[in-house]
Amino acid sequence: MWVSDETNGVSDPTGKYNKKLYCILSSDKYSIGQYKKEPLGEGMELVNQDICGWWKSRFILDHNQKKAYQWMRRNQRLASVGPGDVDWDSMGELPEEAMMTLRTYSFNYPSFIRCFRNGIAEVMWQLIPDGYYWMDNGGGYGMAADIELNIYGFIDRETNIVSRFHYYSDNDLRAGVLERVRNQVELAISGCDDVIV
Repeated sequence: MWVSDETNGVSDPTGKYNKKLYCILSSDKYSIGQYKKEPLGEGMELVNQDICGWWKSRFILDHNQKKAYQWMRRNQRLASVGPGDVDWDSMGELPEEAMMTLRTYSFNYPSFIRCFRNGIAEVMWQLIPDGYYWMDNGGGYGMAADIELNIYGFIDRETNIVSRFHYYSDNDLRAGVLERVRNQVELAISGCDDVIV
């Protein structure tokens, strides 16, 4: 059964859900079969759904507030991300395939929501999978020469984007840019006025 079969009409226009969805998703039914739950820390939990053989991040539960939020729709499009949530300038000369994934807010490829810390979580959004994805995906295509391409952002406990999705080079990632961005976001949320995220 799809979650949407049980949840028609319980969300507001932004995809934010009321406590009814929280009660539905908190049941054991959404911990087995085509669903599995993953703790994210700080009373947060991810509800993954098996879609085409891959575990996909569908809903985030806030056990402290007894609320649920849709992260990804059934069609594998992000529910909480819009044009203002992407640092388009950082995308530079990304391949057209990556830009198509980005422009359609597709969460098709393996992408992850990391653990919450101080009220925020890192999101790794894969725009192009590496060549092994196609080999593992079946269909007789074999491995492709693609290089994995990811962008990163941060969300708060209500799935609001608190640091826009940004493309970082491998050198930036090795130099710890994500930890610096996280620290800036944490300062901004804590009320410091002089922080630019």
